[in-house]
Amino acid sequence: MPDHFRIRTFAASPPAFRLRDLARRIAIFGVAALSTLVSMQAQATADDRIALVVGNSDYRKVPKLINPANDAADMATSLGRLGYSVRHLADLDYNHFRQALIEFGNAAKTADKAVIFFAGHGVEMDGKNWLIPVDAEIKSEVDVYAEAINLETLIDISVMPKIIGLVVLDACRNDPFETTKAAAGRALSRSSKAATGPAVGTPGPPTPLAAGARGLAPVEVSDNVLVAFAAAAGTTASDGAGRNSPYSGSLLRHVETPQLEINYLFRIVHDEVRKETGTQEPAIYGTLPKGDIYLNGESAVATSDGGADAEQVAWEFVRSTNEIATLRRFAQQFPASAHTGEIDQRIAQLQAAEANAWTIVERQKSLAAYRAYLDLYPFGEHVEIARITLTSLEKSAKPGQTAGQIDMPGPPPAGYQLASAETTAGSSESIEKAWDILKESRDKSVVGRFAERYPSARQNRLPPGSDLALRPVNSTELMLRTAQDSDVNACFDGDAGACARSIKKYPDYVQLQFQLCRSKGNPRGCMINAVAEARRRGLLVSAYTRSEEEKVRNREYRRVVARVNQNVGNVVSGVVSNVVGNVVSNAVSTAVSNAASSAASRAASQAASAAAGRAASSAASSAASNAAGRSVSNAASSAASRAASAAASNAASRVTIPSDVRLKEDITALGRTGDGLQLYRYRYKGDATFYVGVMAQEVARQAPAAVSTGVDGFLRVDYGLLGLDFLTYREWMRRQLHSDID
Repeated sequence: MPDHFRIRTFAASPPAFRLRDLARRIAIFGVAALSTLVSMQAQATADDRIALVVGNSDYRKVPKLINPANDAADMATSLGRLGYSVRHLADLDYNHFRQALIEFGNAAKTADKAVIFFAGHGVEMDGKNWLIPVDAEIKSEVDVYAEAINLETLIDISVMPKIIGLVVLDACRNDPFETTKAAAGRALSRSSKAATGPAVGTPGPPTPLAAGARGLAPVEVSDNVLVAFAAAAGTTASDGAGRNSPYSGSLLRHVETPQLEINYLFRIVHDEVRKETGTQEPAIYGTLPKGDIYLNGESAVATSDGGADAEQVAWEFVRSTNEIATLRRFAQQFPASAHTGEIDQRIAQLQAAEANAWTIVERQKSLAAYRAYLDLYPFGEHVEIARITLTSLEKSAKPGQTAGQIDMPGPPPAGYQLASAETTAGSSESIEKAWDILKESRDKSVVGRFAERYPSARQNRLPPGSDLALRPVNSTELMLRTAQDSDVNACFDGDAGACARSIKKYPDYVQLQFQLCRSKGNPRGCMINAVAEARRRGLLVSAYTRSEEEKVRNREYRRVVARVNQNVGNVVSGVVSNVVGNVVSNAVSTAVSNAASSAASRAASQAASAAAGRAASSAASSAASNAAGRSVSNAASSAASRAASAAASNAASRVTIPSDVRLKEDITALGRTGDGLQLYRYRYKGDATFYVGVMAQEVARQAPAAVSTGVDGFLRVDYGLLGLDFLTYREWMRRQLHSDID
């Protein structure tokens, strides 16, 4: 735990070391040795609890507030008495707020419980929730991106702790920029149908801020996270006439109550605030798993058998799959399971059915046969060769030719007992154990259904269509990762040149572009264009807010993502499948179709080599082998395969390959080249074959001359300039094996 989280109170910058602190430490030094064993035991058993408490009262551009300073000071004292390592900060401007979140986020990674309390101004604008630093000057909706702190940053940090992350906002007060209306002619408000800003990706004039700001937008969180609002979404909170606001006052009266479960704590606060104000109703967002959680007291961790629960949780999903690998992983993980016999029987059934189906395919070698096999056995042993052969047949088919129909037996239905589908809700431990078995499954329905039921931002397990899963970049992760970069820090201090340098290094960290506009005085159109471009790229997709504006924006982004995914197959096949189908199939088949076995071998070798030389990837190797295999003897197929492999490897090094990370999935880091380039194993979306290569976005930072943009908008890499071969994972493994032997 960083030392500064043991200190109670700070202003915007930490005060100097005080003499009375030194005297106190000297006074207690005499009993330190006596308490060592007790202290060590307490550290071993107590929760690792941290808190960040912020009170913003001294606003510079709007009237000051009184209560937030008191609310935060009193909350910091209460949490300190509960054993939390508290950092109490007052009157934070944007950059100090950012730095505090970075330090707290790093500490939260190893914490059991983490609490963030903010008192001050907060608003909803542009469909998102924002916390207002004391130096903010917001005149239009786009200004909030550079001037305010997004609530999602606090939620992202709160996902990290092991037991619970709690975000408490006493921040939905009335319009903080009311007094600027006369001078600016605009006011701060939440978006409305009359003032929603430009459409997604469409530049336009800044939306004026209409009067009547009303509260925050609801949020949706996952994992062990709770977000508490002083007032329900769309309503405002009272600042109060006493020392504390009604909400903070009630929370302070009960937060130290021993063994008061956290859900009941906020129920009591809700009822008290409602009774005191007559209208204000606090709200809580998030659902915690089973097991009581306390702010004052040890959490009651579920005591059920994690292993037994994990078996039940996993079995509910495993029992529905026809993928043999997933069934085997379950059996290996739970060898004593009552389902072991059922799984062995099911695997034998699937293997027999697939072998029968493949016999039909090899006998007919038709479009209909290969398509039927791929539809019925998408996880089968022969999927890769079936896909490549089907592509080749489709390209060589005559215009108007149809595949026809074929009667091919599919996998037999599972015969599991209905009782074996029973499952429990599962503890966090059992859910993660079950996920370890299921996450490698190629059966996307299994993975998707599990993510739907047990979504987790912490484990990168989210439903495919959710707003959380749509986020291509997590700005909070970028904030933490770049915290030590001097250019980034100088950028947030107002250095425009440092912002420009930082943007080149971290092009997806859009907050740098917003700060560049801010440091230049926000010249005409700067923020408007920056926000529009970030929206177009999907970098502003909301993870948590649920305002009507954000729902519309997310629906639009889903449509964009769907269109991109539809084009991915065309991008990849244009480089691999189309070339392979047209060039390899025609060249090889024509050259060898009527040749004798020995002559065909030589002809196939020459034709495949020439064809693969024009192909864009080493997929030509497999395609050439199968194309030749349909026309000549096994000897010809083998020769074509060897020649195509060598030629395709050379060809791939002379052309640019689509290497944009947006085209890829199932990405796994393998190691680095001698030049420091990271190599990955991955699949192109819609393609079952695994390849080994680089990511264009990374290469662009190290060797920009090797990266270009195709007409499709995706980045491509010239492997020749990098001195690398573009290979299938199978070929890469073969080379690794030979290298080890040599």
